[in-house]
Parts: sequence; structure tokens; C-alpha cells
Amino acid sequence: MRILHTSDWHLGRNLEGRSRLPEQEQFIAELTDIVTKEDIQLVLVAGDIFDTYNPSAEAENLFYDALERLSDGGKRALVIIAGNHDSPDRLHAANPLALKHGISLLGFPREQLPIGTAPRGIQRVNTGPGWLELTVPGSNERTIIYALPYPSESRLNEVFTEKLDDDSQQVAYSERVGQLFLEADQIFRPDTVNLAMAHLFIRGGLESESERQLGGALAVTPPMMPKQAQYIALGHLHRPQGVNHTPQTCRYSGSPLSYSFSEADQQKEVVVVNVIPGRDAQVHSINLSCGKALKRWRANNIGEARLWLGESKNLESWVELEIMADQPLEGSELAELRKAHSGIITIRPIFPELDNDDSTLGRLSELPLVDRFKLFFERERGIAPPEALVDFFLEMANRQESDKEVNQESGARS
Repeated sequence: MRILHTSDWHLGRNLEGRSRLPEQEQFIAELTDIVTKEDIQLVLVAGDIFDTYNPSAEAENLFYDALERLSDGGKRALVIIAGNHDSPDRLHAANPLALKHGISLLGFPREQLPIGTAPRGIQRVNTGPGWLELTVPGSNERTIIYALPYPSESRLNEVFTEKLDDDSQQVAYSERVGQLFLEADQIFRPDTVNLAMAHLFIRGGLESESERQLGGALAVTPPMMPKQAQYIALGHLHRPQGVNHTPQTCRYSGSPLSYSFSEADQQKEVVVVNVIPGRDAQVHSINLSCGKALKRWRANNIGEARLWLGESKNLESWVELEIMADQPLEGSELAELRKAHSGIITIRPIFPELDNDDSTLGRLSELPLVDRFKLFFERERGIAPPEALVDFFLEMANRQESDKEVNQESGARS
């Protein structure tokens, strides 16, 4: 059976207010080409389809268009689970229509879907809490898939964070997820293609800045993964990577686009898995070419920045630009740079006096609060803060200090 593993689409996500939907449309088109060329029979999407619980209409339209194209009218099976950014109820609600196209959508841990047959031959021949057994056109094998949507405390209806310390919380959570995967090992059979998929954080995984943790950052230890699964498809981490010390082959496919500048140098990919019952899975990655590159660059001066921005290799990219400077940039200079390159996200001057050495930090701590605020604003925005903003900052700082004094006096009296 030929399987494709992808995850973390984050449809609808933007980059500092810049829409990424055109790039996400490119991804869906490229993914559709890949599943066709690779003769894929089953697609696993391991969570975070959307970027928010309430995605835009454009993001939802792209998702349903992707399902229709990937399923090829019900010829290719799709199994999709909710991630921490997805609404489980929203994903689950489309199941009655999804089955007609050979698509299975699971929003909650241990969710059970009905048995059924799609018009083009995909069958759910058996199901149970958190798992399903499928037959797909073009394959003589049956597959059992244990699917674990994001297992937060609320979605598991269990509480781990009332433990006395963080270590106890982590152990309790990891063991609970391990119990779920133990159920999977009891379901898998020697005569089926045995797959597990989950949206969670495995301890030791390499993170990126774009992974916004919703609902905590509880982790699972690698040995808790199912031992009888021939391949384990994970979602949640945006950097494509294998997971060490798991009983079986286990991978994060990563996000299809770079969603923060911490991912600027990452090659994005999808994972193709070829597996038959009783044999080790054969796994290889296919690099993606969709989307704009994210580039971080530091210029020694504004003239060097102009030259770099004008190079053809840098024009179709999102840019985080740093410029060495001895004073804030003029508004006209910032406007000129942004006009020269439409993909600039941030322009940040780097002041030599703000190097993070101990002596510099000591000097900064001696400055008045208002001067530290001005330096911070200049470093982050590249221009001096407006006087009205400085006045507002001082007003809020003075109010906070006044409230603190009142609370201390009240505490002393009591």
C-alpha cells in the first residue's frame, strides 16, 4: 500500500498580516500532483489543518477543495485528524458527507466512526474507539489506522495539571497517551498494514518559533509510541524530522510552508510510505517547491540593503531585514526600502551600543525607564517613537507603580 503523510497546513495563517493563502493554494496543487505521480492510495493528514478554531471562509473553501482533489472523487482514501489549532467539532461535523468520498475525519481521541462504503470502492470494513480498518482501490491489502487527534486534557476529559510538580504532570500525561497506544497494539494484526497517526509533541523533537502551544506543552516520551505500528505519522512540529528511540519508524512530516523566520533554512517536504503486512515500511521524502522563501539578512548599511533587496534571487521572498546603524532610520528611508521590495516584513536597525554583552546591559540598566523604552522602540521599529506614544507609556508605567504602592500599603495594614 502506498501512503502519503502530511500535516500542519495551517490554512488561513498569515505572516505579520500578509496573507499566505496564495502560497497554500500552490501547496494543494503541488500535493495533488504528487499523489497522482506517486500512485498514492491513502493520504494521512496529521492535524492542524486550519490555523484557528474559526477559520475564514477562504480557508475553509481551500480545505474542501483540497479534499475533493486529493480524494479524486472517492478513488483515494483520506484520514484526517484534528490538531491543537483545529476545532474537533467543526472537523467531525463534515463526516456524513466525507464518507461518500472515502474521507475519514476524526476530531476527538477514541472517536468511533461508522462502518460504510464509498461509491468508488473505499470501505470502512470495521471501526472502533480511535481506529478504523480500510480497504482501498488498487491495493490487495487492508490497513488498520489508529488515529489520535490532539490529546489535550479537555479532549481526553482528564486532568494532569493538578499534580504537585511539572515532572509528575509530564509522567502522568505520557503514561496516559501510552495507554491509548497500547490499545492500538492490541488492535493491529499480522495480515494488515498497521499505521498510527497522532498530533502531539514527542520529547526531544526540534521545535520552531511558529508552533504556538495551545493548551499547554505536555510531552510524550518516545517509548510510549505503539510497538506494532509499521509507520507512525505525526503532526505538530513544523520542522520535518524523524523521531529517535521509538519502537517503529516515526516521523513528523512538518508544515508545507515556513511559518516563521526560524524556519528560514528548512526544506519542506511530504513523506511517502510503501508498506505491506509483516514487513518494515519503506519511507522516503519528497521536497516541496511551493511558497515563498523566508530570508533573514543583516546589512552593514542602508546602501548594502538596497543592493541585496534588488537582487533577482531575493525578489520573490519574505524578508526580515536588519541594518547596522548608529541612529534610528528616517521614515523616508524605511519607505524607500519597502517600495523597493514588497515582501519586507520587518526592518530592524542594529545599534552597536545594544550588543548583549554584560557591560552594555549594565549601562542600559542605569538609563531612565523612558530612555530604555525609546531605545527598545527604535530597535524594533527602526524609527523614534512618537511623542504621544512615549507620553502614554509613561502614564501607564506611573499608573502601574501607583497601583503597586497602594497594594503594598493595603497588605501592610492587613
